[in-house]
Amino acid sequence: MTGRLLPGSAAARTTGPGTSAPPVVTEGAATSVRRAPSVTFAGFDGLRAIAALMVVVVHTGFPAGFTTSSRLGPYVARAEAGVAVFFLISGFLLYRPFVAARLAGASPPPPGGYLVRRLMRILPLYWLALAVTLNVVSDERIGVHGLTGVVQTALLVQGYQDTWAIQGLTQAWTLDIEVAFYLAVPVYAWLLGRRRRAPERQVRVELAALAGGYLASRVVHLTVVPLRHGWTSGWNVWLPVWWDLFALGMALAVISARCAQLDRQPRWTGLPAFGFACWAVAALCYWLAVRHSGLPLSPIFTPSRSQDLARHLMYGLFGFFLLLPAVFGPPGRGLIRRLLASRIPVFLGSISYGIYLWHTAVIDLLLDHTSWRIFHIPYVPFLATVLAGTIALATVTHYLVELPCIRLSRGWARRVDAQVGRWTRRSTRPVTPGVPAASTGPLSTLDGPLGAPATAPVTAAARAGVTRVGAPLDAPTVPLGAGPQAWAARGWVAPPPPDTAGLGERDGSEVTARLTRPRRPDGTPQPPRPGGAGRPRPTGGPGGTSTSATGGEVLPVVEPGPPGTRDVGRT
Repeated sequence: MTGRLLPGSAAARTTGPGTSAPPVVTEGAATSVRRAPSVTFAGFDGLRAIAALMVVVVHTGFPAGFTTSSRLGPYVARAEAGVAVFFLISGFLLYRPFVAARLAGASPPPPGGYLVRRLMRILPLYWLALAVTLNVVSDERIGVHGLTGVVQTALLVQGYQDTWAIQGLTQAWTLDIEVAFYLAVPVYAWLLGRRRRAPERQVRVELAALAGGYLASRVVHLTVVPLRHGWTSGWNVWLPVWWDLFALGMALAVISARCAQLDRQPRWTGLPAFGFACWAVAALCYWLAVRHSGLPLSPIFTPSRSQDLARHLMYGLFGFFLLLPAVFGPPGRGLIRRLLASRIPVFLGSISYGIYLWHTAVIDLLLDHTSWRIFHIPYVPFLATVLAGTIALATVTHYLVELPCIRLSRGWARRVDAQVGRWTRRSTRPVTPGVPAASTGPLSTLDGPLGAPATAPVTAAARAGVTRVGAPLDAPTVPLGAGPQAWAARGWVAPPPPDTAGLGERDGSEVTARLTRPRRPDGTPQPPRPGGAGRPRPTGGPGGTSTSATGGEVLPVVEPGPPGTRDVGRT
C-alpha cells in the first residue's frame, strides 16, 4: 500500500501502479480528464478470507454430521452468513468508485469496461471449476439436466426456476445474484447521478435512496416468500430479494467516499477499542441468528417469512459491523485492522474465489474415494483435509487462471471503453447547416510536407476530424511530421487543436499554414502575403474540421505528445 494516508481513515490514496488489484477501488473513469484518486482498503482481503472459510465450515459440517449432532452444530450451520459478507463486500467495493466520482465531479467508470472486468473476474474460473467438477465427481453427487442444464449453469441462470436449481455447482446460486448486481450497479449509479447536486445534498439523496431500496427489498421479500409456482419459484435468487444486503455495503461506500472527500473521519472511528466494539456487535448479531431466528440446521431449507426476515436482518448486521473496522479508522492501527491486513488472511482472501468454487468438489471426492461415511465423519480431520485440498487447488488456479484473466481484462476493458467513446462521439458530433457532410474520397488538392502530391484516400472520419483517443497499449504514435496524407493512408486521425482560431500561429505553423492557404485554379497553394496579411481566418466546420474564409479546407493538425505516449487509436 503506497501513498499518503488519510487522517483517521482505513484507506490510503494510491498514486503508484504497484498496488495489488483486489483491495483497490479506482474512483472515476480511466479516460476522464478529471478523476477521483484510487483508494486501497487493506483489510478487505482478510474479510474475503473470513467469508470463504465460513462457507467451507457450513458445507463440511453437515455431511460430517457435526451440524446435527454437536452442541456447536447451530453455530456451524449459521456460518452461511459468509454469503451475506460477500454481498456487503461487493456492494461496497463496486459502488464506491461511482459515488466517489460523482461527489468529486469526475466522470464515473465507463460501464463497458467495468462489465468486461467483472465478467472476466468470475466466468473463466467458474467455467473451469464447473467443467472439472462435472467430469471428476460421480453423477450421483453432481450433474446437469442434459445440454440445457449445461447452458443454464454456464450462463448462471440455473437458480431462476426451482426445477433448474439443483445442478452443477450447488453453491453457484449466489453467483446468479452477483451477476445481476454487476449489471444493476451502473444503471443505479446513472439514475442517482442524472442531476448535478452539491456533495452534501448528493450524500443525503444517496442514503435516502438506499434506505428506500432496503425497505422495498423487504416488501418484495414479504410478497414472494410464500410463492412456489411458475415464474416466481426462483425468487431466492432475485436481486430485489437480496438488495438489502448490497444496500448496506453501498451505504458504507457513500459514507466512506464523503469522508475521503472531506479528508476526515468520524471521531468515533479513532477510539482505541473501535475495532473490538464493532466485532463484538457482529458476534452478538451472529449469536442472535443462532439462538433466536428459528432457522433449521440443514444447509438447504425453505424458510418461512419470519425466518427469512430474521436471517436477512441478523446476517446483514453481522456483515455490516464486521466490515466497519476495515472501512473506517487509521490503517495499520488496532489489532483488528492489523489482523485483517496480515499475510495469511491477505493470501487466503486473494484466493477466496477459488476456495468458494473448489471446496464442494473436494468434499465430493473425499466422500467418493475414502472410507468416510456421510454423517459419521470426524469433523476436525475432515475440515482440515478439505481445506488443504481446496487451498491447493485455489492457489494453482489463482496464478494460472485468475491473474492472467485479470490482466487480460484490463486491456480488453480499455479497448471497449475506447470503442464506446468513438461511437459516442460519432453519434453526438454536431452538424453545421449548409456544410456538406464529409465523405470518403481522394485528396488530390493538398501537397504533402515534402511536396509530394497526396494520392491516398482519406476516410470520412479523417475529413470530419474524429478524434481517436484511448488506443490499445500496442498502438504506435503518429508523429506530426508524417503529414495528414500519411495519417489517412494508415487510417489514423489526430484530435483537433484546442484553439482553432489560432491555426497557423502555433508551433509548426508552416505545416498548418500550407494546409490553410487558398488554392490557385491548378490546385497549388497561393504564397502568403508579406507579414501574413493574407492569411485566412478559419471558421468552425462539422465535426472539428475548419473552413477558411477564402474557401481553403483545414484538416485538424495536432502536435505529437511526448515519446511513448499513446493517445491516437487505429480505426
